[in-house]
Amino acid sequence: MNDLQVVGVHGIRQRDTNNIKLADDWNQALARSIAVHVGTHAAVPAVTTPYYGDVFPRGRLQLGEDETTADLDAADEEETEFLLQALETHTPPDPAQPPAGTLGMPPRTSPRIARALAGIDRRFGPHAGKLVLSRLSEVYGYFKDQEKAEEVRARVREAVEQTGTTLIIAHSLGSVVVYDMFQRGQIPPPATDGGVSQLITCGSPLAWLPVRRKLGLGVAATLQRPPHVAWLNVFDPYDPVTASVGLSALAPNVTDAPVDNRDDPHAADRYLEQQPVALTVHAQAIQNPSVPPAL
Repeated sequence: MNDLQVVGVHGIRQRDTNNIKLADDWNQALARSIAVHVGTHAAVPAVTTPYYGDVFPRGRLQLGEDETTADLDAADEEETEFLLQALETHTPPDPAQPPAGTLGMPPRTSPRIARALAGIDRRFGPHAGKLVLSRLSEVYGYFKDQEKAEEVRARVREAVEQTGTTLIIAHSLGSVVVYDMFQRGQIPPPATDGGVSQLITCGSPLAWLPVRRKLGLGVAATLQRPPHVAWLNVFDPYDPVTASVGLSALAPNVTDAPVDNRDDPHAADRYLEQQPVALTVHAQAIQNPSVPPAL
C-alpha cells in the first residue's frame, strides 16, 4: 500500500470497549497530537487497533473500579513468585512491616506481598503497587495461556498484513505481544514492497526482569531490536508499569523518550498525544506521500 497505515496494539484493560471505539480513541488522540506538535494541516494516518479484550476480558488479578482493591487470592504459587520477583527487582521491600490498613488489603495477604506493594507505593504514590500488580499479572496470563496468546498474536498479525503497515504503536502489554511476535518472526520485515520499519512502544513493562525471562531472555541478555526496524520507546518516569526506566540500557539502538503524562502516567491517549510520538509518526507519513492531509 502507498498510504501510511498505523497498527496500534493496546494493553489488556479494555473490557468496556471494542475495536471500533478503540480505533476511534486512538485516531483522535493521534490526530490531536499531530495537530499540536506538527501542524493542523499535517498528514494524519489511519490507525487500526486489533481488539483482543474478549480473549483476555478481565485479566487474572483485577483492580476494582477505583483501582484500590485486588483479588490477590486468584494468583497461584507460580504467578505469585513471578509478581514478587518483578516488584522486588526494581523496588526492594522495606524490611519493616507496613502499617496495618495502609494498603487496603485483607489481613491474610502475605507479609512479603504487602512489603513489596508498599515499596512500590512509596516510590510511585498510593495504590501504584496494585496497578503494577494488575498489569504484570496480565503479562503473566499472556504467557501462561498459550492458546489465548496465539489468538492475540493472530489478530495483530492479520491487522499488520491487511493494512500493509510500516509502523506499529504498542502500549503496555501490547509492547510485550509485539516484541514476542518479532522474536517469532510473525511481523513482516521491511522490504521493497512494505513491511514494518518503525516500532513505537509506550508505557512498556519490558524492563521488568521476570517479563524478559518469560520471553526466553537470561539475566544478562538484552532485548534485541528487530533488524532494520527503528524503535522509539516512550515512557513517563512516573508510570510504575515501566518501572520508571526506559529500554535503551536493555536494548541496543533503542531510542528512549521520557515524557510527562501529568495526572495519568500510564494512559494510552496521554502517550499518543506526546511530541515524540507525533514527530515519529509524521516522519513515517512523509515517506508515504499519498497520506491525505487533515481537513
